[in-house]
Amino acid sequence: MGLALLAGSLSGAAQAGEAFGAPGLTAVRGPAAKSFVGVAAEGPSRVYFTGYRGVVSEVFYPAVDTQAAVDLQFLVGDAGGGFVDEEKRQDYRVQRLHPRSMSWQAQTGNAAHHWRISKRIFTDPARDALIQRVTFSALDGRRVGDFRLYLLFKPYLDNAGAGNSAATLARAGGDAALAASRNQRASALLSSLPWKTQNGRRMLSSGFVGLSDGWTDLLGGAADKRMDWTFDSAGNGNVAQMGWLDAGDPRATSVSFDVVLGFGASQGQALDTAAAALGGDLDAAQRRYDAGWQAYAAGLSDQGGSADDGYYLAAMTLKTMQDKASGAMVAGLGTPWGATQGDANAGGYHLVWPRDLFKFANALLTAGDRATAARVTDYLFNTLQQRRDCGAAEYDAAGCPDGFSRNGRFPQNAWVSGAQYWQGTQMDEQAMPILLAWRQGPAVYSPLWPRIKLAADYILNAGPWTYQERWEENSGYSPSTLAAQIAGLAAAADIARANGDDASAARYLSAADYWQQNVDAWTFTRSGGFGDGRYYLRLNPSARAGGASRAGQAPALGPDTPQTLEVKNGGGSRDARRVVDGGFLELVRMGVKRADDPTVLATLGIYDAVLGQRLELPGVPALPVNAWFRYNFDGYGERNDGGDFAGSGVGRLWPIFTAERGIYEIARQGGGAAGQPYLAALKQLATPEGMLPEQVWPHSAVLPDGWAVETPAGKRAGTPTGSIAPLSWAMGEYISLLASIRAGRVVDLPEAACARYYACRVQPKAGEATVEIQAAAETSWGQQLYVTGAARALGNWNTDLGLPADAAAYPLWKTRVNLPAGQRIEYKYYRKNADGSVSWEQRAGNRVLQAPAGGLTLNDQVNW
Repeated sequence: MGLALLAGSLSGAAQAGEAFGAPGLTAVRGPAAKSFVGVAAEGPSRVYFTGYRGVVSEVFYPAVDTQAAVDLQFLVGDAGGGFVDEEKRQDYRVQRLHPRSMSWQAQTGNAAHHWRISKRIFTDPARDALIQRVTFSALDGRRVGDFRLYLLFKPYLDNAGAGNSAATLARAGGDAALAASRNQRASALLSSLPWKTQNGRRMLSSGFVGLSDGWTDLLGGAADKRMDWTFDSAGNGNVAQMGWLDAGDPRATSVSFDVVLGFGASQGQALDTAAAALGGDLDAAQRRYDAGWQAYAAGLSDQGGSADDGYYLAAMTLKTMQDKASGAMVAGLGTPWGATQGDANAGGYHLVWPRDLFKFANALLTAGDRATAARVTDYLFNTLQQRRDCGAAEYDAAGCPDGFSRNGRFPQNAWVSGAQYWQGTQMDEQAMPILLAWRQGPAVYSPLWPRIKLAADYILNAGPWTYQERWEENSGYSPSTLAAQIAGLAAAADIARANGDDASAARYLSAADYWQQNVDAWTFTRSGGFGDGRYYLRLNPSARAGGASRAGQAPALGPDTPQTLEVKNGGGSRDARRVVDGGFLELVRMGVKRADDPTVLATLGIYDAVLGQRLELPGVPALPVNAWFRYNFDGYGERNDGGDFAGSGVGRLWPIFTAERGIYEIARQGGGAAGQPYLAALKQLATPEGMLPEQVWPHSAVLPDGWAVETPAGKRAGTPTGSIAPLSWAMGEYISLLASIRAGRVVDLPEAACARYYACRVQPKAGEATVEIQAAAETSWGQQLYVTGAARALGNWNTDLGLPADAAAYPLWKTRVNLPAGQRIEYKYYRKNADGSVSWEQRAGNRVLQAPAGGLTLNDQVNW
């Protein structure tokens, strides 16, 4: 008997025993565009929840990377069997119950069918249980008895939809539960309302998705819009569960009740957890939940009174992404386009990326949450960083139980346990943990110095070429990746010197300087096809020149050499000089170049012209461009017909670039007001609940070389696509932009780099004075002017620790340094050649300076 025929023969009669149709249809994850997220800020609860269109969608337990459920919603039918409404397809509204808490009020309904559901959603801080306090209302003169109310639940335990087992579980002294399990993970669903009973059977059922589950019973195929199946169990498949709730007095116009989803290591333990939560004081549980979040928010910096609701929501959202046991933080609670992604995509965005983790841990540090930043730093170096060499190369690691590894390396991404997921190497991710540690000061970085040294040494050995740049798709020389590596090495040198290791500091700065001085030669084309041909490439795809000399670190082919870049996700084979992105702005953000550097300014116009759009956003000050594509030929997005990304598609606008541009403008214009229009735009790119997505819809356009980007009918430019929301990186950038506006400067600019490369002014400490150095000197191409002397800030005569000067006004070289005020300090200039060799200025004896407390400007003439 076929499954369709079998289903038909069962229809109309309540059935016991095992459900038919094993193992069910292929499991898929939940939609990634979230309307809410949450977790208990304090207490042992390990349940992380999300919502989609006002219903609970993906739930994670017992870790933030481990999915446990994908759908918990009501189905509402009428007593006569005329309709069944799926709750998540109805109109909805979601808001926080308190502006400084991650508890949520969701309201869904169908005015045409005269019903409304209101829910308060939070977790029990003391237990692994998700709580919904529900009110079902009959509208327009209807009564509760006019409706049938069903509760539908889709387990996805132990991060898989396949292999789940579900059953009705009896409970001593109480009503039955819908329980499920997979391996050592289990769930149990209880309601304070009793389950409906018909013909002596509780109206509860477990079935296989698409064949014998409750949704199919009510809505699938030739369904009669009433619950007919009451299967006791469904084992080892893609399962779903449903129960028909007894709403009580049919004459009532509303009914209020509670629904609890508990978790544990077994079905019995999950049931005990759910029963304890349901039988406890739920008002007190919510007060404790809210109090935990309010205490967290109260501990954040209010940014001088400028912190707004979006700022606090961003910080609390980022905190929600932190795994309680490990301290790790994931990129997002979901899988992009999850409704068309299954078990094969095990990681989604609920993984740890060192780059993303740096971005939002750094943002929380800006927000005043030093504890989280310190815990993240400890996680990075003591859990995530690899500790042995294994494998020939990336994705070539036969015999390596943990995949490709190198001592000191951070994996491309990983589970919160530290086990790597993909096996690529991204060199910006090697540097960013160092920068996070450096920013927190000696109390954090000094105990980690041995681990930081391993990371910095790995950068020296493997960089500046990267196996993948920040978009995880191509190898070569990337401006953004170079920026991170240079800044990371500068920070590592500062940490090394603080820990008495000047020899390591000298090695790090020698490499950092060489790379900084060659960023343009390696990645700035003068023969491109846009504008006047002068701009930074997204990537120079060249291999290394190779060899033991310093020059072996350079690319074999320069940015003016025609090279093919294979743009992934269906982007095609392109001339690398025809592919641009905003990664060059990281040169400024990381302190490697000044915001007014001619190469940066030259690229800015190209970036805006090729990738920028102006969206009409209400209340946003006019800007020529306020949103940007990731890069041209980007295939990471929905298809032009609106279908989900499935290996290829078309990338849309990313809100993080609006934030990045605002931060850059603060650096370029020298004041916080420059960032205000970008912050205003960023607010308008959020979901109605305030979540910043990965991507938003653009105006339909044709980018260069015929790359068509279309927004399907029914989608409005500036609204989120279905990729994922919130994206942790984007939420972190909101904090960084707002704080930089208030400070009037880029608050997370790494001074270890920007001070060295004449890209910022560092305020002198007590007892110091700022010395402005201007030296006229003729040099040959490839030579760099340095100054050193008898002071720590000048390198104490070590030519690798000496201070490089900036050649923007050549032959006048400039730099600045903070030195002890009033002290007599000897100093001298030298030039460093491309091979690292040094020539001193021709001068009898050393120069001498003595800076008054108010500072000093030197005007020196250097002769060779």
